[in-house]
Amino acid sequence: MQPLDYTVLAAYFLLLQLVGFAVSRRKSSASDFLSGSHSLPWWVVSASIVAAETSSLTFISIPGLAYTGNLTFMQLAFGFVVGRIVVAFVLLPAYFKGNIETVYAFLEQRFSVSMRRLAAVLFQITRLLSTGVRLYATALPLSLISGWSITTSILVFTVITLPYTFFGGLRAAMWVEFIQTGVYLLGAFAAVMVLHFSGVPLLSVPTEKFQFIATGFENGWQSFFTQPFHLAAGIVGGALLAISSHGTDQLIVQKSLACRNLKDSQKAMITSGILVDLQFLLFLIIGVWLFAFFQGAAFATPDAVFPSFIVKHLPAGLTGLVLAAIFATGQSTLSATLSSLASSTMLDLLPHFGKAEPNTAVIEKKRLRLSRALTLLWAAAIVLIALLFTDQKSPVVVIALKLASILAGGIVGLYVLAFSRVDQVSALVGFLTSAISMALIAAFTPLAWTWFVPAGFCICLTAVGMAMLVLMVVKREKNVAG
Repeated sequence: MQPLDYTVLAAYFLLLQLVGFAVSRRKSSASDFLSGSHSLPWWVVSASIVAAETSSLTFISIPGLAYTGNLTFMQLAFGFVVGRIVVAFVLLPAYFKGNIETVYAFLEQRFSVSMRRLAAVLFQITRLLSTGVRLYATALPLSLISGWSITTSILVFTVITLPYTFFGGLRAAMWVEFIQTGVYLLGAFAAVMVLHFSGVPLLSVPTEKFQFIATGFENGWQSFFTQPFHLAAGIVGGALLAISSHGTDQLIVQKSLACRNLKDSQKAMITSGILVDLQFLLFLIIGVWLFAFFQGAAFATPDAVFPSFIVKHLPAGLTGLVLAAIFATGQSTLSATLSSLASSTMLDLLPHFGKAEPNTAVIEKKRLRLSRALTLLWAAAIVLIALLFTDQKSPVVVIALKLASILAGGIVGLYVLAFSRVDQVSALVGFLTSAISMALIAAFTPLAWTWFVPAGFCICLTAVGMAMLVLMVVKREKNVAG
């Protein structure tokens, strides 16, 4: 890297800290730290949702998928939009009507506090694992540039991200994410312009690289359930995965609830889906263009393709800009995760902490102090998980999505059941059956991960029906015996 690149990176990091500091200077309370006081404009929330889900995996792994494959990943993105529409018009109205603090409070209103805590703990475990994978992916380019080990790169990246999240909470994180959205889009377009002026035409690649739609039957009917990217798997699996991630996951739902009202929340949710689809297409095109640029050369992993281009082929200044873009995507995901984990722990597991104090000001001070301490503890846990993935050879985006998909079907099932008259015991049986079944399916079958959520959802509902039937028979027998 040239001195100009380091200057660009330094300016970016300084800008983030200044924005975070400016937002956190206002008088803060535990409520503001954890929920942004439900007063953020919808366009900030929309950009924040996009930034939080557009992690370094999008910037690094999505081009890698197109480099080794084609554009069929976009079919999953279509399903993401369908899922967001369901969230906007089915789940969000229920959440605003219930005036909930976290998404898991909805389960308490319908079932019990135990169900709320179970869902919160499962969220914390899966979010911890998936964010650890994402942190590792972000540390890769930093390691390539600096020559540091992956361990050092992970630690440095975390330390750079922590300050504005620690001091400003959700409000600061979301305003910073708004800026980061612009930074990483600018970085992506900079890479496109360099490829454009490289003299390597995009259309020089084989036509199959532009394959957009797949039926799932290209390699026989058996491939319908083993091939991850085809139209049915993308629409059904993507929609249910989006319902899970955007409607039942505290990471995104806390942002939606930070809006001033339901209408603003719905606008933020739907516009974020459109923006994310356009982003996926942009990063896939970059991957196809890189295939032409490198003439299909082999890399150690697909995730190394784009970082190699950034380090070796971008001019001074642009290298720093694109690296700032990668860091922006990684930081937005990490800060959003830390905020959501702290809020879920505080509000779902420790809701009464400090409330025995007679002085309201003292209560707020204690709860704010604990919220910040939880942010630090979760940051340390995520770093430890990230270190476990340093020898991984698969595209990191696939690993993260698999982790998210195993429990997602059962979680969506719980929220669907919350709109019915299903009893808590049957709902719990359905969820646990789904979770255990999907863990076994993921470990011992070739089922494509895009089918994990639909399969888990169907297993959950089937198990609930059987449990209700058994309970009905048992109750009838007791009545007869009585």
